Amino acid sequence: MRVTNVSVTRNYLTGLHSNRALLNKYSNQTITGQRFTNLAEDPASGVRALQVRRAMSRNATYQENVSAAKSQLASAETTMKQAVTLTHSINELFIQGANGTYEGDREAIITQVDKLQQELLTLANGKFSDKYMFGGTNTTSPPFTLDNDNDLCYNGYKVKDIDANANAALFDDANYIDIGLGLKFNPAGSQNVDPNSAYKNTIVGLDFMGHGSENIYLLISDMQDMLSASPFDPEAAGKVLDRFQTASNKMITELTKLGSDDNFLDFNKNRLEEEKLNLVERQEAIEIIEPDEAIMNWKMQEYVYNAALQMGSRLLQSTLFDYIR
Repeated sequence: MRVTNVSVTRNYLTGLHSNRALLNKYSNQTITGQRFTNLAEDPASGVRALQVRRAMSRNATYQENVSAAKSQLASAETTMKQAVTLTHSINELFIQGANGTYEGDREAIITQVDKLQQELLTLANGKFSDKYMFGGTNTTSPPFTLDNDNDLCYNGYKVKDIDANANAALFDDANYIDIGLGLKFNPAGSQNVDPNSAYKNTIVGLDFMGHGSENIYLLISDMQDMLSASPFDPEAAGKVLDRFQTASNKMITELTKLGSDDNFLDFNKNRLEEEKLNLVERQEAIEIIEPDEAIMNWKMQEYVYNAALQMGSRLLQSTLFDYIR
């Protein structure tokens, strides 16, 4: 089989161009530290790299969600601690007012209790950034308000008439955020999101303020009425005080739950940080090349390319100008 000079030249130039392309590739790897700069260079590794980058993007979103939730939770916890402190002060004032020794000062005590009651209402309408914290999914308007009859309302419902069974939707009112727990949706039901697959990022104010006749704001009004009554009824006052202390203890219980939520968020924050480190390692393994490996590949390819050039000077047929010289 006869091989023409044209075929030899064509094959040689094809090989030379391939060597030159590899030399450029290894040179770029040495300069940039990247195994490849576009998918065409290594499609399989490029696809894996894109998958890792998508996972890193999701991880960053989850971490942002956790950080935002922790900030809001810290604000809610601070507000609830202040509310619990107010209830302790009201408890002490009521005991003083119920004590015969302070009978002449009851009017002053009633005034102090009234101010603390209004402060408690302000705390119940606390905001984080520009959103109300204790209204469930209602974050744009104050959850606790007083209507024209001076009755306390929660999201438009009279608190004294709210029943946990009849008004279950008020207590189930919730928003969820994705923190990387494998978000799932229920096919049916009051909540589309599976509560075990996301974080509940809302607080229902009724849970810590109470509802019906056991709402702590309403109990404070009852305590004021007791102190104003003439004659003063110690037995009735004692019963109201017991109910108030029970409602106050419930606030402490809800405050403890916030602490548990904070621990849960801390756990997931650490989990996401570890996941990020693993993803970074995977990304580096796919995309990053070690400097010594890159330099060795470049020098070896440079040697091959130079050898090809030397071989070409011997392999290719001499031209007419060579003969003329």
